Amino acid sequence: MKKLLLLFLFQLSSLLVFSQASGNCDYKLQGTILDIETKEALPFVVVSVKGTKHYTLTDNEGKFQLTGLCEITNCLEITCNGYCNTTCDATCSVHKEHKNNSVIYLKPDVVALNEVTVTDIEEKTGTVSIAQDLVDRQSLALNPTQTLASAITNIDGVTFTSTGNNVQLPVIHGLYGNRVLVLNNGLKHGFQNWGSDHAPEIDITSANSVTVIKGASGVRYGPEALGGAIVVDANPLNFNRPLHIGAGTGYQTNGKGYNFNTEISEGFDNLSYHVGGSYTRIGDRHAPDYSLTNTGKEEKSFNAGLKYKFGNFDVKGYYSFIDQNLALLRASVAETGDSFIKAINSDVPLIVRPFSYDINEPNQLTQHHLLKGEVNWWISDDEKLTFRVGRQINKRKEFDVRRNADLPIIDLDLTTSDYQLEWDHKNWLQLDGIIGAQLFTQDNNNNPGTNTTAFIPNYNTTRVSGFIIESFQRNQNTFEIGIRADYENNNVRGRDIYQNVFRDEYSFVNVTSSLGYIRQINDNTTFRTNLGTAWRTPNVEELYSFGQHGFKITYGMLRYGFDENGSINTDEVKPLAESNVKPEKGYKWINELKHQSGDNTYTVTAYSHYIQNYVFERPFGVLGTIRGPMPGFIFDQANAVFIGSDFTWQRQWSNSLTGTFGISYLWSQNIEDNEPLINQPPITTHYELNCNLKPFWIVESSHLSLRPSFTFKQFQAPRTVPPEDIIDGTVEITPTSEIFDFKDAPEGYFLFDISYGFKIKDFTANIAVHNVFNTRYRNYLNSMRYFADEMGRNFLFSINYNFNAK
Repeated sequence: MKKLLLLFLFQLSSLLVFSQASGNCDYKLQGTILDIETKEALPFVVVSVKGTKHYTLTDNEGKFQLTGLCEITNCLEITCNGYCNTTCDATCSVHKEHKNNSVIYLKPDVVALNEVTVTDIEEKTGTVSIAQDLVDRQSLALNPTQTLASAITNIDGVTFTSTGNNVQLPVIHGLYGNRVLVLNNGLKHGFQNWGSDHAPEIDITSANSVTVIKGASGVRYGPEALGGAIVVDANPLNFNRPLHIGAGTGYQTNGKGYNFNTEISEGFDNLSYHVGGSYTRIGDRHAPDYSLTNTGKEEKSFNAGLKYKFGNFDVKGYYSFIDQNLALLRASVAETGDSFIKAINSDVPLIVRPFSYDINEPNQLTQHHLLKGEVNWWISDDEKLTFRVGRQINKRKEFDVRRNADLPIIDLDLTTSDYQLEWDHKNWLQLDGIIGAQLFTQDNNNNPGTNTTAFIPNYNTTRVSGFIIESFQRNQNTFEIGIRADYENNNVRGRDIYQNVFRDEYSFVNVTSSLGYIRQINDNTTFRTNLGTAWRTPNVEELYSFGQHGFKITYGMLRYGFDENGSINTDEVKPLAESNVKPEKGYKWINELKHQSGDNTYTVTAYSHYIQNYVFERPFGVLGTIRGPMPGFIFDQANAVFIGSDFTWQRQWSNSLTGTFGISYLWSQNIEDNEPLINQPPITTHYELNCNLKPFWIVESSHLSLRPSFTFKQFQAPRTVPPEDIIDGTVEITPTSEIFDFKDAPEGYFLFDISYGFKIKDFTANIAVHNVFNTRYRNYLNSMRYFADEMGRNFLFSINYNFNAK
């Protein structure tokens, strides 16, 4: 009870201390206003944001754009004088999120709220009482070669863990892997989501926006949203949109990488379509003092969507394909204990070769197909029934430095099927919410021919779920409650070290809940709080991993044991029912206070997260293999707590100059053994200055951005035990030993980024420099920190052409 009381006191004190907190005021909202009867554009319509000084007029094409907004959702006041040759003063309000270029239809001589129609109402993302942040298409386009994880790291409380520059996984408030669900175009992204060595295969050039939900979102999305969710939205396929043709290209100096992407879209009265594609190639990156050999990347992607409307129904179809070849640092493969000792103690990688676009072992080949169909029945303007079905095929091959290097060491095929039925409604018994059911299946199989014992076994997963989320609003208060029930069955087949077949089958039933509250204290202050529970079954790697994967040897919780002398034993596979392994159960309380005072906007997010049976990977020693001693890791469980806060302050220094300061802090602990957890994000802070410059010459608009940031040393890192001390017996490691790491946490580091973008007619261009001072540093959350520094200075150039038919 003392620990729980401390968590609540921390939350309360954080909110009191940061009651003058800050937020992002760089949101942009754009749209078009048309006559609902003639579909003609309405010029000179006043569009303003209620409660602010932001307003604009529509142009001759009925288009408007509002910039510098501080909220994701705003109430628009639309005023039309003399509309349709009348003397009406049709003032209407409409709530709008910054996700796409929506079309707003006005009827003549109407003043009521329900007389304004916004096409393509946005899908609900999670629950409204959980803190959410959005990255729009314009921001994603600035660096078309980046990963999904790196694209969202400017959000406070969000970072990434990685295995090199190509394999990066999002981290939300200290949680990652299959604790953070990635929703790709309405479907749970079905990929080999185990360990920090596999990243979601998503091309960000195909994304229209990315929303990050920073709370336990299991009620809406299922067990793998224990830490949060990342919602990737594709092209919205709006109707009544003119032909749009977009093309872009980019180049980066670090790795001599280049990218090409293109898209075509158009919307008619009842039909809309979208087609896009992208190609990226990057060679070996380089640190400030040397080349990072075998760190290149090649990626090809294609996507297409079609939407048709008839009566009160609309039908959507979507397909995407991505093909990746990702290299991993060659110097990370240490073939013996001695070579690992040399590699981990060296300031320079043991293998450094001249620059090349070649991708050699170790590397990963992945292909991902996604096919989705969706039917929406619009019962009314604000109520619909949706049936969604998706099929995904994920193929993965991993190659290692070994004999028969042309044979993959891992060869997997994963097939994912998803069936969803949802009722999205408003004003049902004075409630606004969504009710849904889901059937989710996965079939994962090892392909023969690797000449190794499979790192993970074959498995099938079937999950049946039902959920309900409802909110009730009264005056300035909004109450929200959600509940979800899941039944999950898993069937596993594999081989032990003697090549004997083992089988296991296990099922779980669990209930997930969420309770939220939003208080509009006044026009300038909003408080939201959410208490959510979530659960997760340990994934297949955490249970069954066996053998070499990358630079290390890893054993899952059912693949190892200890004898009476404390020596590790891996010659048998334990059934789950006969083990002490249990599902993770999380309880997260997250609070957000946003306050605007004059030209200042403050936001503070404070949270505490208690997880029972938290699964984590930790070093255990240097283990003997047929290739010699290698670093050994095991998966373990413990009760853990995560307490943290994100603070943002934004200042509108002038009409054209905006500054944003942010800082994120997380404290985590294994409360069973009273020791720190390994691989948790350190304190980070940044300041971003954005300036909108006046037009000059042929440049219609331009902006300049400066972003200094500082990442502190992780002072909560576990103790360090060098591998040589384990090999020579100086330090003895037993199952009850304190957690340790092979290398000290790296020192803190300062980075400085600069970016300049401009627009000339239909062309936009951006020039950026990352790590301006060519700082030499290592990232604590990158497992390659054992062997090499991070990338050095990088110049990025991008240019985009956007044509819209009149």
